[in-house]
Amino acid sequence: RCHYNKNPIRDIHPFYADLMNILYDKDHYKLALGQINIAKNLVDNVAKDYVRLMKYGDSLYRCKQLKRAALGRMCTIIKRQRQSLEYLEQVRQHLSRLPTIDPNTRTLLLCGYPNVGKSSFINKVTRADVDVQPYAFTTKSLFVGHMDYKYLRWQVRVSSLNVG
Repeated sequence: RCHYNKNPIRDIHPFYADLMNILYDKDHYKLALGQINIAKNLVDNVAKDYVRLMKYGDSLYRCKQLKRAALGRMCTIIKRQRQSLEYLEQVRQHLSRLPTIDPNTRTLLLCGYPNVGKSSFINKVTRADVDVQPYAFTTKSLFVGHMDYKYLRWQVRVSSLNVG
C-alpha cells in the first residue's frame, strides 16, 4: 500500500523548502502533486469497483476480462498524468544532484572575495571536487564539502562576496 503525504513541503526543513521554492515554482510543484493525488484516488476507486464486480463473475474468463478492463482504465488514468509525472521526475533528479546539507550539524561557511582560493581550500580539506580556474566567478553553484576534525564531522560551504 502506498503511503502518500498530502503536503511534503510542510514536513521538510525550512532550508530545503526555501531552496525548493527558489529552484522550482512551489505552486507548479504543488499542482503536480495534487494531480497525482487525484489520480491515485481514481485508481483506488477503479480497483474497489472492479473488486466488487469480481464477486459476480460467473467464470474464470469473465473474471479475467474484468481484471483486464480494470487495468486498462488504471493505465489510462496514469497516462493522463504524463506531464505531471515528468515534471516531478525532473524535480527529483535535480534535487538528488544537490549536495547533502544537514541544517542541524556544525557548519563552516567560507566567505571571501572572488578568486582568493575558497574553492581550492575546500578541495584540500574536504572530499569535495570543486572546479578551480585562474579567473573569477568559477564557482557558480552551491558546493558543500565534509571533513572530520578532532573526531567531529563538519560541513564546509562556499559563499562569494560580490562587491560593486
